[in-house]
Amino acid sequence: MTTTPVRPPSPRRPDHEVRQFADDPLRWFGGDRASMHRLPAPDLAALQLAALRMRFTELVDRLPVVGALAREQNLDGIGALDDAAQLLLPHTVYKSYPPSLLSQGRFDQLTRWISRLTTVDLGGLDTAGCDSVDAWLTLIDDHTRLRLAHSSGTSGTMSFVPHTAEQYSLLYEIVRHDTVPAGTPADEPVHVVWPSYRSGRSGIARHATAMFEQLSRHSPDHFHTLDPGHLSADLMLLAARVKAAGGRPGQVEIPAALREQRDRYLAGRRSAPEAMRRFTADLAERLRGERVVSLSLWETYYEWARAGLDQGLDGVFAPDSVLMPGGGTKGSVLPDDWAAQVAGFAGVPSVRLVYAMVELIMLSLVCPAGAYHVEPWIVPYVLDPDTGRPLPRQGTVRGRAAFFDLTADVYWGGFVTGDRVAVSYDPCSCGRTTPRVEPGISRFEDDDKITCAATPEALDDALEYLADAAL
Repeated sequence: MTTTPVRPPSPRRPDHEVRQFADDPLRWFGGDRASMHRLPAPDLAALQLAALRMRFTELVDRLPVVGALAREQNLDGIGALDDAAQLLLPHTVYKSYPPSLLSQGRFDQLTRWISRLTTVDLGGLDTAGCDSVDAWLTLIDDHTRLRLAHSSGTSGTMSFVPHTAEQYSLLYEIVRHDTVPAGTPADEPVHVVWPSYRSGRSGIARHATAMFEQLSRHSPDHFHTLDPGHLSADLMLLAARVKAAGGRPGQVEIPAALREQRDRYLAGRRSAPEAMRRFTADLAERLRGERVVSLSLWETYYEWARAGLDQGLDGVFAPDSVLMPGGGTKGSVLPDDWAAQVAGFAGVPSVRLVYAMVELIMLSLVCPAGAYHVEPWIVPYVLDPDTGRPLPRQGTVRGRAAFFDLTADVYWGGFVTGDRVAVSYDPCSCGRTTPRVEPGISRFEDDDKITCAATPEALDDALEYLADAAL
């Protein structure tokens, strides 16, 4: 794609420009993906500050948890990017409801709780017919612009992040620019390989739907999945509870409606290796030499590659295919050359590692220098692990990662992660000027005990208010 000149700096951006940058950054940059990472650092910081001020003004009085936190700290405006560090929420805010609401199926109260985290009006939703988490999520999908992304439930409860349909469409319109050759007609479907369930509403499963819509252009013939079924939120929660009970299913009550789903799921897990072998062999026959785009977890890619290589299959797809492994090892043990094995099986020079998380509308593909550039609509923070205070935005700093997602127009986009990172603010040798997360990302062990820039008292008061509001 031809690079168009970056917009000249302006002492003050018009309000409509700031709004377009936050709501639709691809349009703001004239559809030029390269220009997104070429804006001079001072200009980008000024633009982000203007957008951050806009989000604060529009949301502080409409999101009770943010308003409570701001009042506790006497914060009535955003004068600098680092001021918003006082309003960065721990990721646990998205599961701050009483766990009994989920276990007892109190979806009316869960709706009341999530309504405190978004400006979308949920008052008209009738949850009387919801007998499962899946039914509740379907109700919200069908009647609002929200697309709640849930976590795996490994802690015994689930997080629900209130993204919107528009955010996922925006993200994958941008991903299309990253993965589809320039000049490809906008309506031309792309072969997508998704080595997992066809659909679901977990953080990663939401990406499957977006890829089907934005990359495969709703063409079933171009969307290739390992399992044609739906990944049930209820089953994920059940599995997490059984695991928490030491793997003894008898200690966890299983609703009758879930038993059949459970049995199908367990049968599928038992046949998973054979299913992966058949899936891989079928793809090699039908898509040999075709250009594909794929996103999955490191471990899934390795299992997929081994299923192919063990059958003598390699160099399966076109060399300009794009495979995007993300998520790290997730506790699994992979060989040092796992990525090379995946690339050899697929027939690509290398895989494109990606840095992403459920809470962010961002897929940062690794750059030629091996780093992950933060998208311009994401404001990165590196916090001192002990004090939670933001570290200087210069040179290379190390600490706890936090972000503010400026595309978040109906919920608060600022949160703290459990990632231990090094972020560089200097220009990269790849030519990009945006801040970058260096390789070697790890996790803090005290993931649920995050230190924020907010005072502990202010944060506790805000979260207690949120939990009480659900009752």
